[in-house]
Amino acid sequence: MNIRPFDIGMDEMYQALLLFWIPVAVVPLGIWVFLSFANHKEKNIGKFLAFVGFTMVCLSPWTVPSSPSSAAGHLLGAIVGPIVLILIGLYLISFSGNVPVGRLPKSDRKLGVFMNLVGFIWLVGMHWWILTPQLSKGDVNPYWYVFWPTLLLFIASLSSFSAIALLTIGVDRKKEANSIFMLSGLSFLLLFLGLNVDGPLITAELFREHLWLSVADLAGLLVGSLLSILVFAIVIFVYERNLPPPQTISPPTKDELEKVADIVSNHLGGEQE
Repeated sequence: MNIRPFDIGMDEMYQALLLFWIPVAVVPLGIWVFLSFANHKEKNIGKFLAFVGFTMVCLSPWTVPSSPSSAAGHLLGAIVGPIVLILIGLYLISFSGNVPVGRLPKSDRKLGVFMNLVGFIWLVGMHWWILTPQLSKGDVNPYWYVFWPTLLLFIASLSSFSAIALLTIGVDRKKEANSIFMLSGLSFLLLFLGLNVDGPLITAELFREHLWLSVADLAGLLVGSLLSILVFAIVIFVYERNLPPPQTISPPTKDELEKVADIVSNHLGGEQE
């Protein structure tokens, strides 16, 4: 959708504000209300706000079709199904083993692996089959070019790190680690196929171009996160170094110790009849 912001009328800009950007802001607001209040009624209000905002964003291709921002809502509505399947599958795999709290039945591990496979097959169909997210004019959603390689790279890296962490820190978590290693291997395989096999609407050359951009994005995110942690640690270190030394008190005197001993002896043995 090749529409520049200056080509959109004021009425359409107001429509985009009311039907897209305000719902986008309502989603985190609803999540914040749900997490911040203990009252059941207020939690329901938070869930309702988040649901309505999310639904309005997904409907933006129909409510504000002339706005370039609606492409984000279009992609969100297209990927919500497989992403939810993958996230639930990861949860079932992670908590169906030897965990101290929230342990799930071992049979849920197979269900988690199955849900991950279905989610990935769904996403694969969006790249190599006829399910590629397309806008009303038949153009591929521009956000899909960014989302697909970034997702594969992120899952491959995160799954590898999580599996290694399970083997290193966890106790009796080899089966779960092997399942997550399979997920990482599947992601790397799809990356390799995307680099070499053209899809019906997306060429391997275009995929390679956006993959390198995704590498740069994730590398920048990692470096920025590490720098923020470093700055936070430096601030805490400098603050603690500048604190005045703790005040000490003199040890109790002999009279004070005798008084404490008398109080303790008077209260030992319970009440006297």
